[in-house]
Amino acid sequence: MRKDYFLTKDLVLYQDPDGFCFNTDTKFLARFMELRKNEVVLDIGTNNGVLLLAADQYPIQSMIGVEVLEEAAQLAQWNADTFFSHPTTILNQRIQDVQLDSVDVILSNPPYFQDEATNPQVKMNRRQMGRIEKNLTLAELIENANRLLKSNGRFYFVHRCNRFNEIVQCLLAHHFCIKHLQIAYTKDKHIAKTLCIEAIKEGHCDCVVLPPYFI
Repeated sequence: MRKDYFLTKDLVLYQDPDGFCFNTDTKFLARFMELRKNEVVLDIGTNNGVLLLAADQYPIQSMIGVEVLEEAAQLAQWNADTFFSHPTTILNQRIQDVQLDSVDVILSNPPYFQDEATNPQVKMNRRQMGRIEKNLTLAELIENANRLLKSNGRFYFVHRCNRFNEIVQCLLAHHFCIKHLQIAYTKDKHIAKTLCIEAIKEGHCDCVVLPPYFI
């Protein structure tokens, strides 16, 4: 295990170098999301719990992390027990199988790459499982966010820009309204890389496009 800091040197947690480690997209989402007092927060695909570490800095009520990979779920529980101040439950399950009371906020840094578009020669190790939609597709993510979120609850997630049309279609099909959108660009190429979305379940809102975020 390796101890790394996240966002600031005051926020630390353990990572497994052989697993999926947090990256610039994780940091982008952590800076984009906003949490409120006494909210219950669910992180879908929590990995080592890094987004829960960011959520732990707000005056929320409690946190739940769902992670399908056993090693990552165990690491998330270790980080929660070691570093988090709010009550935290880590579930080693597929989100499709999770049964919970509705929550106020859902977070997710999901796999970006479709399984059918992935080279069959790619070895499906734990790191690749965090990148490729083997256990959770975009449609399943949004469907289950709708299932587990309260009406007018907020869904924060990060994804790739090239799938924007699919994202919007799927959000609308599951009764989400996009409230805030921010696009991240690479400084060297000025090409849109990823986007963060705040979607409101059963909401009626205009979409505000925030200033660009440069990686």
